[in-house]
Amino acid sequence: MPQIDFYVLQDDTADSHLRYACRLVEKAYTLGMQVYIRSADEAMTDRLDELLWVFRDQSFIPHQREEDAAQPCAVIVNHTTPPKHREIMINLSLDVSPDYADYDRLIEVVSAVNEIKQAGRERFRHYSQQSYQPKHHAVS
Repeated sequence: MPQIDFYVLQDDTADSHLRYACRLVEKAYTLGMQVYIRSADEAMTDRLDELLWVFRDQSFIPHQREEDAAQPCAVIVNHTTPPKHREIMINLSLDVSPDYADYDRLIEVVSAVNEIKQAGRERFRHYSQQSYQPKHHAVS
């Protein structure tokens, strides 16, 4: 049963949730953990790929767009393909991942953009109805 954490941002800029996800990936990287990032679409995958190079000065987080034997810190995909390593999933898609229960930890990053916020509420409700107890973290 995964630990489910919702990081709810007050920021309503277009990619604030992507930038925050990069911070979470960086933290996981420093702890030696593997992260599977589920993006909403190819455009978001492209943006995440770019941000993981430049979101912080002199910071680079090893990542790739598909899983392979190299096993970098983060794998970014916009489809549901079960990865080999299921430590952490960061779900940036608007829907619930069908295999979320197979991870040790699920992280949902929700910004104040109306569409993202509403979808986040629906996912929170879904997990609660499935007998999970998601934790809410307000991020200012």
